[in-house]
Amino acid sequence: MDATDYPSLARLAFFNAQLALHNRQVESVVDAQLDEVERLFRAAAQRDWDAVLRLSEQLAGQPAPKDRADKAVVRSARKVFAALKRDPSGVKATVKLGELLMACRESQRRRGADHNS
Repeated sequence: MDATDYPSLARLAFFNAQLALHNRQVESVVDAQLDEVERLFRAAAQRDWDAVLRLSEQLAGQPAPKDRADKAVVRSARKVFAALKRDPSGVKATVKLGELLMACRESQRRRGADHNS
């Protein structure tokens, strides 16, 4: 059998370690994103629309993640930010906050499903 087309066990171990490192990096980015979302919802509950505006701007400015559910979180944050820029009273932003909440729940559900597989 010609082994030149197959990586060695040492090479496979290297790839496995590299994959684990990248996985931890992605998880830390997503965890930080969800921490910001949590702060955003606490500010919304207190009707601190300036803080919601600032936090939604931070979330909206993130590069679009590769995962479809996480993209929805960033896209929804952009909608919250745009709604607050148009109407700082927060009246229109509350609808967009509902969309953001649904996107966050879907993202968490997908992450949970990915960890269980």
